[in-house]
Amino acid sequence: MSIVCINTLMCSDRVARKVLGFLLGAVALLGWPISVAHAEELKLETWRIEDVWMWEHHLLPVFYQTPKSSPIELSPSLPTEYDKLLLESFEKGTAGDMVACRPFDRSFDLFEKGYLQDITHMPELRLFRNHGKFAWTSYYAERVFCMPVASVMTGFFYNTEIFKELELAPPKTEEDLFKLLETVKKSGKYLPLAFGTKHAWQASQVLLSGMGPNHWGGEKGRLNLLTGRAKLSDEPYVDAWRSLAKMGEYLPSNHADVGEDEARDLFLSGRAAVYPAGSWEIRFLTHHHNPYLFGVFAPPPKANQHNCYVLNHLDKGIGINAKSAKPAQAQAFLQWLSTPSFSSALANNLPGFFPLSTHSVEITNHLAKEMASWRQQCDTTIRINSQFLNQAWPELEEELWDMSVRVMRKEISPEQAGKHISIGVEKWFKPL
Repeated sequence: MSIVCINTLMCSDRVARKVLGFLLGAVALLGWPISVAHAEELKLETWRIEDVWMWEHHLLPVFYQTPKSSPIELSPSLPTEYDKLLLESFEKGTAGDMVACRPFDRSFDLFEKGYLQDITHMPELRLFRNHGKFAWTSYYAERVFCMPVASVMTGFFYNTEIFKELELAPPKTEEDLFKLLETVKKSGKYLPLAFGTKHAWQASQVLLSGMGPNHWGGEKGRLNLLTGRAKLSDEPYVDAWRSLAKMGEYLPSNHADVGEDEARDLFLSGRAAVYPAGSWEIRFLTHHHNPYLFGVFAPPPKANQHNCYVLNHLDKGIGINAKSAKPAQAQAFLQWLSTPSFSSALANNLPGFFPLSTHSVEITNHLAKEMASWRQQCDTTIRINSQFLNQAWPELEEELWDMSVRVMRKEISPEQAGKHISIGVEKWFKPL
């Protein structure tokens, strides 16, 4: 068994766990009734490096209490390298028994190549709504190849003390948002935004994906692109990039050197009033000495809108390697992913990752609870390029990153971004 070191504490802990496994095996040889000693270890590939400790210490122990449990070895890779390394391991025959599934095209490609097991027959899938499954369902034959796990959302975290000092309130419209940011800027005491342009993906996956749906009408605007009724050079989509350009006016002066870690530090240290980020950041905010210092509001709609839209992106599923030597044990793990105990463990140990099952879960974290409530107040949607478009144009994801961050840096206009992406989509994608 290979050991991936995330930090010294985790490494020593995993070594201890390996020793424990050896001792349990020795105990089993003596005939003592410890069921886990008889189980074969399953390897789970994942890109969530930062979640490994929480899975090993809080989620998997819940699984180990079930009668059909097997020891799980988590094998993490960097998110930016995960897809390439996973494909290579499948080609070499060295992939783990189970894999964390990206939504839509990348996992569908693995299924089409025969690397992921068809799990359509599993009755536990009935515990998920169709919307929760379609990111891991084939487009035409409706075959399911990964068990749904979690969705993520995006919003604007804010410092409640700064808001109180400057007499600010969460904005009700996008116009109010820019007035708020201008007020903070004019105060000269704080940065309006804890955000930068060092990592291009944030401009697209946080801001464009979060603010954009209120411009193009959520799912209607996304589906109009797929059916050929709209182009990304049309006004609603270009207008979303205009909002990104305006957000660029409130970035730190050294924004080119500010990535995800630096932005988080600016916010946690109290130097910035607002932190645009994904719900996956909640765990970092929760570890602050005063987590209730922070609030969160949804990307607000335009002033003339009668509806609001929020991103509830299908983020992660888990599938079984079609060539795993332990398919029954892997299936038992997927069955557990459909249970109330998993949903509760996920929602409250990794707040900001929202279970996709239909089980009712009481969320205890105040930030995650607030974000979850938006799904009852607004219509939900997913990232605009996730379904079909990424598969047709393999470079689309990175192109959206590049165009969005360049708009924020004032290197290109919103109109140029829309035209560039629209031409590429028209070249690669045939409307449905």
